[in-house]
Amino acid sequence: MESKGSQESTKKGQPRVVDKSNAARVSRVTKLFDEWLQDSSGYDEETWPQLKQALNENHSKSHKLFDE
Repeated sequence: MESKGSQESTKKGQPRVVDKSNAARVSRVTKLFDEWLQDSSGYDEETWPQLKQALNENHSKSHKLFDE
C-alpha cells in the first residue's frame, strides 16, 4: 500500500499517514502561532477584555462563557 505522505506514530503505536499538503499546512499554522506568541505589542491584552465582554453579552443568558 502506497501513500502520498509520511507515517507518524500515534499514542497507541499505530502508524498514521500524514499527507504532505497537511504537513505543510500544519507547519504554516505552527509558524503563525509562534509569531503570535512572540508579539509584545500589547494588542491582545488591550482587546481581550472587550472581546470577552462582547462574547458574554451575546451568549445565552443562562450562563456566561467567561467568569468575571
